[in-house]
Amino acid sequence: MSDRSETDNPLFGVTREEMLEALFADLVARQTNLALMFLGKVNNPQTGQPTVDLEAAQLFIDQLDMLEAKTHGNLSKSEAKFLKDSLTHVRMVFESVSEHITTAAPASAPVLSVVPDAVAPSVEAEAE
Repeated sequence: MSDRSETDNPLFGVTREEMLEALFADLVARQTNLALMFLGKVNNPQTGQPTVDLEAAQLFIDQLDMLEAKTHGNLSKSEAKFLKDSLTHVRMVFESVSEHITTAAPASAPVLSVVPDAVAPSVEAEAE
């Protein structure tokens, strides 16, 4: 038998709906932060430096977009607003970073990831 009382549990009294709402918000926030990290707006925790990888950022934006499409009509007003606001923000940042990279790089130079291969395997390696 445990010496701890039920009130010591940080989830004591939390309803299933409240738990699901918190988990949904956490998922959206994580996907948003990962997109922002790959747009160079949040330092990469492995390197401590900003990382720009437009393909990786687009993947997280696409996942948020899919989440919005698949949950349409099933979210509370606050959940739908949080998701929509997060998507709008990362899309605007993506456009800004994309424009900056395109105007800063010569037209013939490809936009490459600055993520080390050990952190982000190449698309070719994933296809094998």
